[in-house]
This record gives sequence, structure tokens and C-alpha cells, in this order.
Amino acid sequence: MIRLRDVVHTSDGDGARGVVLRGADLQVDEGVTSVIRTFGADARRAVVDLLLTRRAPSYGEVDVVRPVIGPVRLPEGTPPSTIVIDAEARPGTQARRPGDTVVVVTEGTEAPGVPTGAPRWELRGGRFVPGGSLADDPGAFGAQPAVAAPNADVGSGRFSPERLHEAVYATLTGHLVAPGIADEVARVLVDAEVRGHRSHGVALLPTYLRRMREGGIRPGAGPERTDHGPTRASFDAGGGFGQPAAFEAAEWCARTAAAHGVAVANVHSNNHVGMLAAYRGPFQRHGVVGLILNISGPSVAPPGAARPTLGSNAVCLVTPVSKGAYDEPFCIDYATGVVAAGKIRDAGNRGADVPPDWLTGPDGKPATDPSLLDQGGSIPVFGGHKGLCTTLIVEILAGALAGNTVSPNVAKQRKEPGRVMGCSQLFLGLSADTFGADTGAAVASLEEAVLRGHDGAVPDGHWFPDQMERAHEAAVREEGILVPDQVLGELGWHTPPETAVAGA
Repeated sequence: MIRLRDVVHTSDGDGARGVVLRGADLQVDEGVTSVIRTFGADARRAVVDLLLTRRAPSYGEVDVVRPVIGPVRLPEGTPPSTIVIDAEARPGTQARRPGDTVVVVTEGTEAPGVPTGAPRWELRGGRFVPGGSLADDPGAFGAQPAVAAPNADVGSGRFSPERLHEAVYATLTGHLVAPGIADEVARVLVDAEVRGHRSHGVALLPTYLRRMREGGIRPGAGPERTDHGPTRASFDAGGGFGQPAAFEAAEWCARTAAAHGVAVANVHSNNHVGMLAAYRGPFQRHGVVGLILNISGPSVAPPGAARPTLGSNAVCLVTPVSKGAYDEPFCIDYATGVVAAGKIRDAGNRGADVPPDWLTGPDGKPATDPSLLDQGGSIPVFGGHKGLCTTLIVEILAGALAGNTVSPNVAKQRKEPGRVMGCSQLFLGLSADTFGADTGAAVASLEEAVLRGHDGAVPDGHWFPDQMERAHEAAVREEGILVPDQVLGELGWHTPPETAVAGA
């Protein structure tokens, strides 16, 4: 028999890595063949080491008698009722002697050869949760089937925006993220995919999950608001997912500005919030001009520097609907590096090189290999010293002022998955009524001025903010959103061939 009582256990035994078990209980009776599904190699190795008594738990009690790692057939002379621990799923697991207790520890998949009725546990949120097979429990992490379009690349999957939202939501809730938080995170990631910015899309989800497992994201934390008068509020994100605090701050700021003319909100102690344009909705709904600033971990090198010291900080301006030829709200969203770091990683996911002006290697020379970004490489700041000035403006307003920090102090989410990033955001709302302005008419006159430079004709191509995003959204409604193979593999999603895009 195996008994675990209130066990706390880390992935490397000394607490430096993430916590794998958080007050976990488990009992496997004598002579029973059972399956434990884990998600990630670190978790699988930690559970195997614990059951083999290679390491003691940080806290709690573990009672295991005569554990061995079993080949399919045990060596002659092995005592009866041995606890057999399989480090990975193998066919033929059930072909052991009657009376042995067999525990098969798998990584995100079913165990081949295990009897259908064998008890199963899944490691979720640091506890062993009773669960059925993949087919019985489609909401389990790693179990969501992706949907492939008929002309999808071999091994890749295309999703409708609705289906992709469902898949991200199911993955997060299967990992014990609260439904409301899971919905907000999914909205931001899918919105980025729809607008054509895969750098801020679903490729971030494996990193989020790893950070949650290792303590960098506290999934149960929610933003706490402190009012400092009728038009000023502060939001403490508490180290949780970044999106809920950003959504709450944007809604409060836009609503308050509509009522009082101006409003400002700061968010601190936060994690990655995704693409800032995802928070445009409240400002457009309330007819308010919004300015959103965000600082991030150091990835950008100032002019002449050989290593990253500043964040690729982001600026987003949202306007109400215009009345001119464009007939769409402006939403200007850009980072202060020549390119977002996620676009370099997206190229790596697709096995592509990047232009040499996107990346500087650890040696300070232009580079095209995306992997060098996480090996001491850096992104040049855009626009030389003028771009550096923009970055420093964001550092002062969104960092020093809004978060009492600066980007060199912000943790990098991939390099330091066990640390809360500690990034911060500033939200500013301005109502046109306060200034007696007709913002829509003013924006329309801007459009006309740009058109005059084209002899009054609407130019070909993309000439205003959001045009490229609108074109991409129309395309994905027809063709689906392509998720790269590497991301599918990291999430454990599967893509059955010749299946239509659901909901497209």
C-alpha cells in the first residue's frame, strides 16, 4: 500500500524550483494497478523520486514499502507485494504478478496497456485529483482536442477564434484556474491571434502554466482596488495573472473619466498582461480617450549598448470612433524595441530566422537565430535616441510613478518562472467633453490630412492603425487561426486530420 498524507514536495527537493505537491493526499491499495498523470517532466520526475523514497518530502508523511522501478517483468526473487513505480507509460504494464502494487506515472498522456478500470489520479494544482481517462475527462489539462482545418499544414491545427477560446479556457480551468480569470486570459490571448500578433497569443500559454506551477503566477490572487479620491485609484494585482487587474483598471478608468472628465489608475505587483490593445473596449464603449503604458523585464539595448538593460515597454492610445473615411477607432499599440520579443520567439516556434536588425547576439553583433534572445541577446531600441526617450518616458510614468519600480527590476517571465514579474501599468482616461472637443471630427480631419498626401485617393495597403489587424481578422474568420506545432506539443493538444474549423 502507498499512503501520502498532506505532502508538500518541490521539483528539486530544496525549494528552489516550483512546488509540485501542495498538501497532497493519496492512497493506492495493495495489489492494485493505478495511474498518476502529471503535466511536465519536472512534475513526473518529482513524483517518481518521492514514491521511490529517493528524497523526503518537504512536509507531510510518505509510507511506501519496498519500492522499485519496474521493468515490465520483475527480476527473479523480488519479494511479493512490491510497490512497482513506472517512470513512464509502457505497453504491457498489467503483465506483472498478481499481488503487486503497480503505479504508472505518466506525463500528460494515458498509460498504454493499463486495464480500463484501473484507478486514475491527475496531479492538478499540487493535489492528486481522482479522474478518468482522457476520453472520460475532456476538461483535464492536456486533454483538449484541437481542431484542424482541411488545408491545415501537416501536423498543425487551425482554430476558429471561438474554438481557440474554448481550448485555452478549458486548459486553464483544467489547471484549477478560476473560470472568470480563465475567461479573461483566454480573451486577451485569442484577441492577439485574431489581430495577427502571435507574439502575444496562445504561444504564451505554456509559459503562463509553467509560471503558475513554479510560483511566478499566483492563480488565486485577484486585484485589490484602493481609491485615492474620486478620479484616482490604485490596483494591487497581488502577483496573479496580469489580465484581471488590467481589465479592472481599464473599466474603472474609462467609466470614471466618462463621469468626471479625467481619471488615472495604476496597477502594481502584476504579471504579463498581454497585448495592451486588448483593453481598448472600455474606453471605446464609454467614448473616452485612453492612454495605457506598461513596463516589462529587460530585453532592449539602448543605442550603443551590447546587452539588454531596459524593457521593451509598451504604449497604447485608444480613441472613440471617428466619422471619416477610416470609420474605426484608432488603437495605436507598439513596443519600444524595434520588434516585440514575442515575435522573435514566434519565429523560433516556426523554425524561422529573424531579420538581423531585429536582434543583437550576446557578442553585440546583429544576429538571425531567435534562440539567441534567451542566451544573452537583446532587441535594439527603435528610432535610436528618440526611441530611447520614449522608453524612458514609459519607465518614469508606468514604472517609477505607477509601480515604484523600473524595468531592470522586473523579472523576465521565461528566465525567472518562480518569481512574480512585478511589472506595472498606468491607465489614463480623458473625456472629450471635458475639453469641449469633438474627438471624432478631429480624428476624421487627421485622416483627411493623410489622404491629401495621396492626392485624395485612399492609398493601397495599410496606412492607419488597426487596418492590418482588421484585414487579419477577416482572414482568420475564413481560414482559422494557425497554432504552430511546437505550441500544440507543449500544450498536449492534438489535431485530428481533415476536420473542419469548428464555428468558422
